[in-house]
Amino acid sequence: MRQLWLFQFILVAVQCPGWQCFELQFLQQLEAELHFEYVLLLGNSEPIWLKSLWQLPVSVIQIDEQFPHVNYNLSKHHAKNFLSIGFVGDDFPEALLEAIHLNLRMLNTVPILFVMRNQKMRVQTLLEWCWLHEFLNVQFIYEDFEQPGHILYSYTPFPILQFIERRLENTTLLFPPRMTDLHGYQLPFVVGGSAPRLIVYRGSDGELMYTGFVGNLMKCIEQRFNCRLVQPHPFNESAIPPALQLIGAVRNGSAEFALAAIYPQWPFAGYTYPFELMSWCLMMPVPEEIPRRELYTLVFEWPAFLLTLLALVAISLVLGMALRLHGYRVRANEFVLHNSCLRGLLGQSFAEVFHAPPLVRGIYLEISVLGILIAAWYNSYFSAYVTSAPLRPPFTSYDSIARSQTKIVVWTADSMEKYESIFHFEPDYKQFIELRDSFNTKYGYMLPLEKWLLISQEQKVFSSPLFTMQEELCFFRAIPIVFPIKENSIFQEALNRLILESLATGLINHWREMAFTEMIKAGQMSLVDRGKPKEFRAMQLMDLQQISLGFALMMAAAALVFLLELMWFYRQQIRDRARNGDSSIVMDCPALILGCLWLICLGANASKVVHLLDRIRQESRFDYLLLMKNRNATLPDQAWNGSSLAMELMDELSIPVLQLDENVSYFLHNSISNRLVSVVYLSNGRLEEHDGLLRALVANL
Repeated sequence: MRQLWLFQFILVAVQCPGWQCFELQFLQQLEAELHFEYVLLLGNSEPIWLKSLWQLPVSVIQIDEQFPHVNYNLSKHHAKNFLSIGFVGDDFPEALLEAIHLNLRMLNTVPILFVMRNQKMRVQTLLEWCWLHEFLNVQFIYEDFEQPGHILYSYTPFPILQFIERRLENTTLLFPPRMTDLHGYQLPFVVGGSAPRLIVYRGSDGELMYTGFVGNLMKCIEQRFNCRLVQPHPFNESAIPPALQLIGAVRNGSAEFALAAIYPQWPFAGYTYPFELMSWCLMMPVPEEIPRRELYTLVFEWPAFLLTLLALVAISLVLGMALRLHGYRVRANEFVLHNSCLRGLLGQSFAEVFHAPPLVRGIYLEISVLGILIAAWYNSYFSAYVTSAPLRPPFTSYDSIARSQTKIVVWTADSMEKYESIFHFEPDYKQFIELRDSFNTKYGYMLPLEKWLLISQEQKVFSSPLFTMQEELCFFRAIPIVFPIKENSIFQEALNRLILESLATGLINHWREMAFTEMIKAGQMSLVDRGKPKEFRAMQLMDLQQISLGFALMMAAAALVFLLELMWFYRQQIRDRARNGDSSIVMDCPALILGCLWLICLGANASKVVHLLDRIRQESRFDYLLLMKNRNATLPDQAWNGSSLAMELMDELSIPVLQLDENVSYFLHNSISNRLVSVVYLSNGRLEEHDGLLRALVANL
């Protein structure tokens, strides 16, 4: 290899007379310093430069300045490690500068060497143009190599723009690194986001303190590059802007970059290297305990309940057949559900038939054993549920969330339209952050896994966890998180290198782990038990809700059956009255202790009363008739006043009629038969006028 280099050097020395070999030496010095892979030539180059470049193991790409409006997309299709050489003619190189800006605008940190032919052209004008278009590494040199010394012209923008003029020597560093030391340069930036990525608070001296991942990265940038990060607008720690609202400050040039974590959007330009792969998942409340009022129905699942009911019917059938076989009377409904089987299943005592045969006794024993087992089974399960109540099913899908009453709090409306009903949109970013940090179990929350690591640490001091992360319910998975930066920022490569080194050394992971302690120090988190401790609670009335509901339903069913029995028992009378159009209402009360009482309310004459009583006697036999009237002389006289009504009733019905004084109690239940009919006449007066009559009716009957 050394022999090959020696041969090339001798060949060039023979071919290049005297000063013409300076180009080769100069390019070799550049290649040893920059280690570029190819050279980009712009403008009309001298043949000696091409001959010298051919001696180097690099490729050469030449762009003709006659086509300044052609963009060759060097940043997309070529390596970025190259050297650009521009040849400036006698006139001001407008076409050359336009071609450089068009092709190297996104590669503004690539070293650019301008070779000038005109000694009278001002270098400062070109240097100002280069910095105005944010080209960082620019050197100018005159092509007159006959001079014994060569001058390099450049500039440094840090901390302020300064033009540099220096002599070229063999030991001269042609393109010194600009980003290693910014000399206290005030670098404009903006910051935003939320905890734990950004933690902002006031120190004891009243100064703003930035911690968290973003705060530590700010300190790292200032220490690494010897610069000072300044914000174009005063920062308000009580109203930290969300990350998405800071992109505009970067795009309009107010800041070089924003330390605000966002996910990149198309086109993927103007972003730093990703520092995190983030997944946005759902943090849902821990399933709550099933209320005690619902525990009664949880002991039996439907298959077990149906199996028990089937066994009850089978034993009732076998018991009914055994009793019928041995000559005992069995009703038809007892073949389906026998009273002894039902009582035995419920753990109650039941009556045994007299002189029961061995087969029936065996069935009774089976009923007793089954009742003991089922009662013990139910009581043990129910006691276990009361001691440690089971939880409701967890959220395993979006459909299960949609069926529940839990809403998911989100800040923006970027969600799936199919499940839009499960979201609760909070347009105010500050309110959204406060609601997310409130541990309100009425809602679920969509948050990154980084935030969940902090919440899981905080929940370790709770008596019971309130939330759980559903990693199978993630809206976004492995989304690269970046910082927005100017598209052609000269600080992008340095910032990307710093991010990569922080990831490689584990600094970013360390900063994430320290966020929990830093939030406690900042007063944004306190170690308070927000859990729900289990405490003894006596039985309450609401715990008997299902039992009360069952009791009410059974009473309603019993009342309905009773009404149906009454209608069935009096079906003939109801049918007759409906056919005859009789508006009288007759109620039979055979279960009363005082006997049979008929209450007749009429506004007609005595003949209709006689007709109605005759029909009543055909249905129900009675021995005599009790007639009670109001004897108030102030009431208007009736057509059947005095004893005419009693005489007519005795003549037509052939039964004794008793007329009682309303002021005397006769104790009828001790002296006469209770098979009677009472006829009470109320005139058309007010109810207060019949108070004495009604009291006499109650006293005697």
